[in-house]
Amino acid sequence: MFGQTILATEVDDIDDFLKLHSNFSLVDTLPITIATIADDKIEDWLDNILDKNKDSLVKNTYLYNELAMVLQIWAVEHNLDANRLVKKLYNALKYNTLRKQIVAEKVYNDPRSLLVDNQLMVLNDNHIYTAEPTIVNGLIDQFLPNSKFDNIMNARKNVHAQLMDSKFENEKLDDGFKSPNQSITIQSDGNIQIASPLIGKMENYVNVDYVDIDKNPKLKASEEYKQVIQFLAHISGGKLEQLLYMLGFIPLQNTGIMAKVRRFFILLGVPGAGKTVLASLLEKIFNNTQSNSSSILTSESNINKALTDPNLIDANDTKKGQLTLWFDDFQTDSQNNAISSKAGTAINGIISGKTMSGAAKFQQYHDVKLPSLIVIATNALPQIRQVGTADRMFVFDCNTKLYDEVDIPNDDAAAWINNKEVQEVMFYLIIKYASKLVTMSKQDLGLIFSQENSAQSSLSNINSSLLEFLEAQHITCPFDLIGMGTSDLFETYKNHTHMVTASYRTFKEQIKSLGLKFQRKHFNGNYYSNVIVSGNKALDNGKMKDMLVKYAVLPDKLFNYETSDTYTLDHWHENFVIYREEQGKNKQNSKLFVPFNFND
Repeated sequence: MFGQTILATEVDDIDDFLKLHSNFSLVDTLPITIATIADDKIEDWLDNILDKNKDSLVKNTYLYNELAMVLQIWAVEHNLDANRLVKKLYNALKYNTLRKQIVAEKVYNDPRSLLVDNQLMVLNDNHIYTAEPTIVNGLIDQFLPNSKFDNIMNARKNVHAQLMDSKFENEKLDDGFKSPNQSITIQSDGNIQIASPLIGKMENYVNVDYVDIDKNPKLKASEEYKQVIQFLAHISGGKLEQLLYMLGFIPLQNTGIMAKVRRFFILLGVPGAGKTVLASLLEKIFNNTQSNSSSILTSESNINKALTDPNLIDANDTKKGQLTLWFDDFQTDSQNNAISSKAGTAINGIISGKTMSGAAKFQQYHDVKLPSLIVIATNALPQIRQVGTADRMFVFDCNTKLYDEVDIPNDDAAAWINNKEVQEVMFYLIIKYASKLVTMSKQDLGLIFSQENSAQSSLSNINSSLLEFLEAQHITCPFDLIGMGTSDLFETYKNHTHMVTASYRTFKEQIKSLGLKFQRKHFNGNYYSNVIVSGNKALDNGKMKDMLVKYAVLPDKLFNYETSDTYTLDHWHENFVIYREEQGKNKQNSKLFVPFNFND
């Protein structure tokens, strides 16, 4: 078979032979099967065997010889070069393991790399360390031989795995920021220290230098300073001090201070209030210009996914430059705009300083440190069914539009956030309030972010009671609400819940979050304002006409007091089955008939 002479010794009695020859052993197992090898896939098969058995092949000589024999048999039977295949096996074991280990050591010893919490970080052009894959892989690839893409991918993965070895020591990063001309740190006593940008091992970059405005009378007297203060006072709903302290948490991600506060923040505001303007201004200040990702906004706007999906968790790692978990276009996968219990548990852990489990290419599941500052910018207060999470919510409520209260030049927010002096003022305020935070006691922090200072006390009651109201009134799905006058429904809600101080604006936003709209309608010879509609004119008019004919009710007359329907609104949903059968095939309309989950 091998085309060569083989010298063999015949053994008559195997037991006697083994007794006399202790260095021999009997192998009665079949060699590695070759029946499953496709005709032209021997090298792929060998690569797979090597990947799965590399440790055993090094230690087990018999397994190595067995594999070599299979390769020779295969080569002879298929007229291939047996020596080439066996040489590939030999080289893979002798050189590959050594070469991979050398690559990991070379990467580790490179002056641009740093191992932090068993995660490889690499210095970028801004002199900051990052775990961003493109930067890290760029360094690893410099030490890899030219090879196919698949081999490069495996080599990167192997380097990350090798660096988990305890012989590779971990280091710690310094807290602070590097700007084009500065290294900025906040000392434990609150002092702000400015040094050369080449000093310190840091992971965060800022696009503007720190300017002490208290020592710069020109900037303090500038229109930009007044505009920034005016803007922050506006977007905070009058809670300027609390908002400034919230922004002060941005530079303090590694200090553990949020565990003392244990708060996450809701930036509630009407459309056009300027919530996105604030996030965009922070991005202008902190975003790494060499990266396409945001250091402020999360990579996923759906909070229930962002805080539970391992890959999304890894994407928001602080080692990749993430400074906040800011949900500007807040979304959930719940019909009721609800933050899930699982996401709520994650929020509680994150603001308490706990790590989460993340996953990424080339890496096994690993601990991920997420930013402890969580901000949810939204037009409607989210439903939070988990009491422990709801108790940690701090709400800012802005009920006026940006240009109605803030003197932005030419009403051009895009140009305003690009103004370098505006950015310098904002960065100064962030660092100033961060320096105050580091010296505060837990009691001091508790007073600043107490429930008395939060708009939550007047808003969260609607959040927790709206579903209970709908359930009690036998309102089963969004379609049931079509045709009702919003103000009359709100009065019914207040009477039912005895909440005389409830907010009409917030009530409307929560109705809107169900996928419904408000219109001024001409119906039955009269005009009605803020009627709840779907936007489908035929469907809305049909429902309103049906309610008038069958139940003698109107947008401003939700009950027919001559019937027994005085105490509930159940007649508003009695005939929705007919509409569901007619409209259910329409994807947009079918959403109106999805029942509320009163247990969500």
